[in-house]
Amino acid sequence: MRFACLSGLLMLLAAALAPELARAVVAQNHYEELGDPYVAADVAAEPVAGPFEFPWSLAFLPDGAPLVTERAGRLQLVKPGVGAAEIAGLPDVLYHDQAGLLDVAVDPGFEENQTVYLSYVHGTTSSSTVRVLKARLDREGLQLTDQQVIFESTPAPITQLYGGRIAVTADGYLFLTLGDRWEPESAQDLARLSGKIVRLRVDGSVPGDNPFVARPEAKPEIWSYGHRNPQGLAFDPLTGDLWSHEHGPLGGDELNLIRKGRNYGWPVITHGLDYSGKPIGEGTAKDGMEQPFQFWTPSIAPSGLAIESTDHGAVLWIGALAGEALVMLETHHGELVHEQRLLPHELGRIRDVRVSPDGRIYLLTDSATGGLYRLLEPAVEQASRRATGKRRL
Repeated sequence: MRFACLSGLLMLLAAALAPELARAVVAQNHYEELGDPYVAADVAAEPVAGPFEFPWSLAFLPDGAPLVTERAGRLQLVKPGVGAAEIAGLPDVLYHDQAGLLDVAVDPGFEENQTVYLSYVHGTTSSSTVRVLKARLDREGLQLTDQQVIFESTPAPITQLYGGRIAVTADGYLFLTLGDRWEPESAQDLARLSGKIVRLRVDGSVPGDNPFVARPEAKPEIWSYGHRNPQGLAFDPLTGDLWSHEHGPLGGDELNLIRKGRNYGWPVITHGLDYSGKPIGEGTAKDGMEQPFQFWTPSIAPSGLAIESTDHGAVLWIGALAGEALVMLETHHGELVHEQRLLPHELGRIRDVRVSPDGRIYLLTDSATGGLYRLLEPAVEQASRRATGKRRL
């Protein structure tokens, strides 16, 4: 008890002396609860295909064939034992800085409709938008047909912080993440699309039950707001919960459980600091704003998200760019009980992570010669540790 009181006193003293020191103490206590995530694990990965030029996203067709996007504007179909074949018919893509071809998502009804969705950056270096393209994939002809742009974001002059992750549901909805484009205040402005997660029907129309449809000043596509640069978006296949993670500034990367109409705080609250080292906003918490399910200080730069359901919770797989690792989080009845960094500094920057139809974990690495990898069996079973009870490292 004396140690707990002393810890609390130190935190109060730190808050009075320096906000940035207080945040560092909070972050340290936060990590001590979960233990050291760098404990060794017997996990290995094998190369599947590549090289790809800055690959950004990975998706699987129902038969397990991977689709890979390259930011330069190419979509590749990986054929087992053959290699990658480029798909023709893609739109013009702005490839500059963080801009380019971003996500690919396969419609849950692909076997009947052959539909895929692509997010990409359109425009110029002085004015660019995020578009979502809906198209039919002709596998035999290796081309996209019946193309339709179903969404376009607000133009902005900065070619960074796009977001761009897509998640599609079996009942016909498409969710898309949008970064704040280096305009932090826009994330709190419901009249602007940047810094939001949006929800559409797969034909591009706006659902009538979106949370801000009835507010004339608000963009009707908005599902949640107060985001900085979300580059992970996935549904728990068992519960249907929507999860997203986003890049913080200097520290403060977040994993969030996304709820309809909720405000996730950026830039009013954050566990990160400005790149100058100064505090941002009003602190780490405020009434009416959501707290992250997990946060990382220092930053791991999360990108890509895959979720496997377990009997008592879920295993979330997250790629880490700056962290150069595969991050595994395990939940149990809604609580985070375990975090581990797998393959630390072995493959480099991990841009995307997905679960294949046969349950294997696949990774994309982020470089000019990026590769597609998969975890070896039985490493997946050992790493995921399907929980039956609460556990610490």
